[in-house]
Amino acid sequence: MWWPLLVGILVTPLTVRAAGVMALAGPDALRTLYPYVQLVQNRVFPAEIAAMLSQAMIYLQFPLYGLLMALVLRRKGLLSALIAVAVAHFGAVGIVVALAHL
Repeated sequence: MWWPLLVGILVTPLTVRAAGVMALAGPDALRTLYPYVQLVQNRVFPAEIAAMLSQAMIYLQFPLYGLLMALVLRRKGLLSALIAVAVAHFGAVGIVVALAHL
């Protein structure tokens, strides 16, 4: 039942590479892929801590999604696990977009 965590770990290098390409499209594209990086950088923490945490979130976001999916998958079904990860991701995107327009 830990296959989602493994997939999250394996996808991380691909998403880091995609982030480099998406950065050329502007901040909205990067915000969609890595909302937690933008959330950490949003004046919540001092600049030094925010830089360190945002770098960590680039590499931890998708393994954490995999861990969340694995934990929900153990208790509920696959559909519930996918919905939980989608809510976690798109909820963060919504929060970052809302903060960007304040």
